[in-house]
Amino acid sequence: MTAYDWILFDSTGTLMTPEPEPARAYHTAATALGAATALGSEHALEEVRQNLKAAMKRHFFGDTVDQPTDETAERRRWQRIVTDTLGNLPERHAKRVFDSLWNHFASADTWRLYEDVLAVLERLKSKGYAIAVASNFDLRLQTILEGMGITHHFDAVLISSQLGWSKPSTRFYDAAVGRIGITDRSRLLMIGDTKQGDVDAARQAGLDARLLVRDRPDALAELTNDL
Repeated sequence: MTAYDWILFDSTGTLMTPEPEPARAYHTAATALGAATALGSEHALEEVRQNLKAAMKRHFFGDTVDQPTDETAERRRWQRIVTDTLGNLPERHAKRVFDSLWNHFASADTWRLYEDVLAVLERLKSKGYAIAVASNFDLRLQTILEGMGITHHFDAVLISSQLGWSKPSTRFYDAAVGRIGITDRSRLLMIGDTKQGDVDAARQAGLDARLLVRDRPDALAELTNDL
């Protein structure tokens, strides 16, 4: 008998990563559309990087944690993140920059699977585990996974915009459990790279959880080698 019935994986930072890094994509989009004349330096790129980090924390882990979400709410969340990150955008450019970034991150070509992912998924499936993605995202994630040609590895794709709640709310996990139809939550393992959302919240909801630290090419393989 396997240790768990289901293994749930976060997406970004766990299974895949955007290339180029998001801050550079923001920097490039704003500059390419002529939206900001002061973004041409590496110093400006570092400012964008820090602004984006703070905006992500504010809008995913701030006062919106216990607010329901859907496709519209997720799009608005990302509009606020773009605005906070590139706060010096003239209003006439803001929509064009946001639309450019929204479409950029919807493309599978923007994303790269970590090199150990496919082998881990194939090994776990061969051992009888059901596999799911459990991610703060919107329906673009379905398009990305399809574009990568990896949807067949997953028995469920659990997206915050469809579940109605985002991590780190424990309601995200309540909805995920309901979606896959399992009653014994101890038989679910969540794996992700964010302690508050992927580990602490999952454990509070009754799941087991492991924190992934992407400090080596085979980090996921090492974390799951006992399964």
